[in-house]
Amino acid sequence: MNYLIYHLQSNTPVDRWLVAGTFEQEKEFEKITMDYSGDLNKWLTEGFSIFENPSRKEFIDLENKVEKEKIKTEKIYLGESLQYGSSTKEWQVYFPWKNKKVERSGFWQQPTHLKAWAFTNIHSKIARKVPFVLSTCGSVVLWINGEKILQFSPYTRNEEKEIQFEANLREGKNEFIILFEDLAERDTLFYFRLDYFGKDNLEMILPVGNIKPESIKALEDSLGNAYFESDVIKTGDVKIHFENPLEKEIHLKCALKSEWWDEKREFKKVIAPGEKNAVLGKVEEMGMGNSLLTISVQHQNVILHKDMFIQLYPEKMIPTGSKDSLLSRRNQTLNFIAEFGKKDMHRAYALVKTGRELGLAETLVRETLDDINRRFDCSDFYLNQLFRFWIEFRETDLFYEDFWMKCKQAILNYRYWFDEPGNDVMWFFSENHALLFHTCEYLAGQLFPNEIFPNSEISGFEHMKKAKSRLFKWFEKFNEEGLAEWNSSAYIPINVMGFLQIYDLIEDMELKRAAKKALDTTFRLLAINSFNGYLSCSQGRIYEKELKGNYNNATTSLLWMAYGVGNLNNATFATTSFSVSEYKPPNYMDLLNLKPDENLLFRNSQGSKGFVDLYTFKNNYGLLSSAIEYRPGVKGYSEHVIHSILSPEAMIWINHPGEEAELGTGRPSFWAGNGRLPKVDQYQDIAFVHFKINQEDEIHYTHAYFPIAAFDQIVIDNNWCFGRIGDSFVALYAKNGLVLQEAGQYKNRELISLGRDNIWILRNSHIRQFPTFEHFIESMKRAEMELSEDHILFYDPVHGVVESPWQGPLKANGEIRSNTDQGTMGAIEKWVISDMKI
Repeated sequence: MNYLIYHLQSNTPVDRWLVAGTFEQEKEFEKITMDYSGDLNKWLTEGFSIFENPSRKEFIDLENKVEKEKIKTEKIYLGESLQYGSSTKEWQVYFPWKNKKVERSGFWQQPTHLKAWAFTNIHSKIARKVPFVLSTCGSVVLWINGEKILQFSPYTRNEEKEIQFEANLREGKNEFIILFEDLAERDTLFYFRLDYFGKDNLEMILPVGNIKPESIKALEDSLGNAYFESDVIKTGDVKIHFENPLEKEIHLKCALKSEWWDEKREFKKVIAPGEKNAVLGKVEEMGMGNSLLTISVQHQNVILHKDMFIQLYPEKMIPTGSKDSLLSRRNQTLNFIAEFGKKDMHRAYALVKTGRELGLAETLVRETLDDINRRFDCSDFYLNQLFRFWIEFRETDLFYEDFWMKCKQAILNYRYWFDEPGNDVMWFFSENHALLFHTCEYLAGQLFPNEIFPNSEISGFEHMKKAKSRLFKWFEKFNEEGLAEWNSSAYIPINVMGFLQIYDLIEDMELKRAAKKALDTTFRLLAINSFNGYLSCSQGRIYEKELKGNYNNATTSLLWMAYGVGNLNNATFATTSFSVSEYKPPNYMDLLNLKPDENLLFRNSQGSKGFVDLYTFKNNYGLLSSAIEYRPGVKGYSEHVIHSILSPEAMIWINHPGEEAELGTGRPSFWAGNGRLPKVDQYQDIAFVHFKINQEDEIHYTHAYFPIAAFDQIVIDNNWCFGRIGDSFVALYAKNGLVLQEAGQYKNRELISLGRDNIWILRNSHIRQFPTFEHFIESMKRAEMELSEDHILFYDPVHGVVESPWQGPLKANGEIRSNTDQGTMGAIEKWVISDMKI
């Protein structure tokens, strides 16, 4: 037997295990109702637990009565099978890739009981008692050397809890067996973490059969250092830098998907010995999307999996027809979605509307009906399009009567709000879901006013009345407060879907007017906060794929259809409905296409009681956007509070990582959101970002996304990094210095600054302010600044003295610049760029 051996130092996680799992069992619970009348966005600041699914309590009560039994350990080694219940899983090495947890997180559309087993040996030179800390959101049972040490079962959905304990280790190897469990409800953080706090170094030892341990470690190092030259590929080969360290061929299995639940596209590649690059294929062959690429390498019995992000936007796929009118752009979009769109209900509509592949359309609808009938989370995103499909095609002879009856039954049997009986995990508690549930309920009642809906036991007419009241309350809140999920590339398309269905399909004229007003407001905000057609700014709820994926975001396609800026893509949410809608957006071209010598400043507030104050400054050279003084020092979620863009690919933002796992499932994650929110001040094209990271926060650094491949020139000099693309410039400064990441998938796009207390400067500029890039660099480096732990005074070459404290307002040349209480519609200022050059 060969063994993988890793060092275990004090104050570090036990992160080397063999893992068998995940064993899954869908659960059925009693159908119950929920009652809540407060702010649906409250969970964004107070956590999921305030909307806990009552079925979870039923699950916990049952599980706490179950005695957990240890598995046999005689045959635990790499490649051996574990039979547990009626399922069999293979023991595999867990490769953490910087993740301190043993994690199997994901997305489950229905309540699902998850179980997984983990095994490791911890070697101690002497017998001793050592301290550990165990963390989980679900339940963990730990056995050491056959003895049950503890069972820790907080079952606090996606909210980590921990327990401290001591364990007696004998001299030599000590067998650790862990059973970890949880009840999955949609996005689920399924993991455990075991931290060692003893004084002396130990070893983690894994049995791997006949495989040479050094070959496993070589593959781990090689895959860990794999990277793409850029996060965006538009033409040519999709090439990954990955060096084969073995003396034989390596077989790569690759899987592409853009959502947890999306269909995977799989392909294989062979890498010869010593080869340093792998061409995965032509970008046109791999499709379009902001994709999660999972690379799997198998060597004898060991399988290594690594996730990487890549934005694929094959320019050759884009049609070259006229885009001069709204109608022509809408037609191009509809046809493009029909041919290349994601396989969902929205594409099914496009296929039928354009007279293509009725068989594929019917298949997609039937698959959607299954999701609706099973009440999958996010099924409301697709049900809303079923109503448009029904209204337009029901009276045709395109489909058999049996097909339409299945559509009708799905509509009648749906759960339209949490006050109706259900045992599902559909998420009702956000502004985008609430809008779509109410829209679907109204349309269902409008279609079938005299039918009794079995789940609610009320008529369609009663449903319509309830939905109308709920929709008016939703619009009233929207008009008064705006959105807590401000400027979100992920969720604005969901809202637009609802608005369009109301405007086009609902017969009530008051609701139609409310929807039109909401659409006008939304397109105005899109126009103001976008740069050259890309909504790339501070956002209230965001994920890494939308942050990096400008070419493929649905908001990009919406702006392209509406105004001819940005680009066409294959996103289906909202774009399908907008391509056929009667709605015509107002002419906001003066907010999109600024004059060559024009600056625009927009300040507004969003959310309940001025939840957030927003600031956007832009001109033809770039955009800088921030959430001013948004909850500084508080734990964050998915809020994106500072952002600069000079091109669709040349973007910079700064954040405190919520987790170190690359492409992890945390909210906040490595790039999206903040573990600890900073204080941000902004004055025109300069922003100051103050971080004060608590001692309780494990990650003690902040970093910036700065993709070097997107720029024409880059200069890194101690605390400064400068970038140029065309005539646009950007400067980034960190008080604690900057270190460029030179390994792994974030090679040449991550700038790290160590330290819990830090102050950053982010400054956009251009050739109208400085005659050359070199002048810009020297002027910024020579600029005086006064720095303390809580305060920065910066003598900007253009703006004069700008002062930003941790507490208190920003000042420019001694004058307080207040950015509060601007209202949801906000204030727009425009002025001419000064021709003065430094």
